[in-house]
Amino acid sequence: MTKVRIVKEVVLWMITLFLALICLRSGWLKVTGNIFWVRDFHRWGYPDWFRIAVGIAELTSMALLLVPRFASYGASLFAAVMLGAMFTHYTHNETSRLPFNLLLLTLSLVIVFVRRPSFLKQARKSWNA
Repeated sequence: MTKVRIVKEVVLWMITLFLALICLRSGWLKVTGNIFWVRDFHRWGYPDWFRIAVGIAELTSMALLLVPRFASYGASLFAAVMLGAMFTHYTHNETSRLPFNLLLLTLSLVIVFVRRPSFLKQARKSWNA
């Protein structure tokens, strides 16, 4: 294994662990009914079951991220959650939250395309078709 490959793998694991910790914290707080999340989901007009579903999606993402073979699926699921979060924050004039969501989305996509380069190849084929 070359030094470049080792560095690449270490950086990828650092990104993965960062996202996994974000998913764990955020998902756990949503599922357990943290008052902050209960209040926000209510203010945004979403039902309680949706908060719990988002929390479960984040916890599932966390578990999948920690298994390299399934990390791209966990990152894809979390990317979908981040797109929903960005839509919610944008439509509720909470643009100050968007940069962090965009960072998390970008890091998720890095994991998707590095762990599953075939996703990028398939996307290119569909764009060129």
